Amino acid sequence: MRFGTFFFFQAAPGLSHEEVVHRELEQMEWTEELGFDQIWLTEHHFIDYGLAVDPAILATAAASRTQRVRIGLAAAILPFHHPLRLAEQLALVDVVSRGRLDIGVGRGNRPAEFKGYHVPQQENRARFDEAVDIMLRAWTADRFSY
Repeated sequence: MRFGTFFFFQAAPGLSHEEVVHRELEQMEWTEELGFDQIWLTEHHFIDYGLAVDPAILATAAASRTQRVRIGLAAAILPFHHPLRLAEQLALVDVVSRGRLDIGVGRGNRPAEFKGYHVPQQENRARFDEAVDIMLRAWTADRFSY
């Protein structure tokens, strides 16, 4: 059995967004020091716990502050990303972290997030399926077109 912690980067009363982000990053270091096996990150936009807006940047920050714990995304919301760009970013995070990245992807389910990005929510499955296909090809094929 492995144990991990989940980081929401939730806005907190009395703290600036900068303070919340730095406190969460510091807690990631403590997670490793306390012997946990994993750090899990989320992605949200336009809501109270929407400070975790870029999974690749947060995973890179976690990698730079830790040496051993695995870093998981739960999840990168694919309809909000260009799939090839996200595939490149996550491949680089995996290199920076020395192979410690675990990638979870999702379709998203919060209407405010879709509205904020002007993405029709009813397209989320098709966009998700297309993004998964493109990302897997980017990571496994020498060359591909789509």
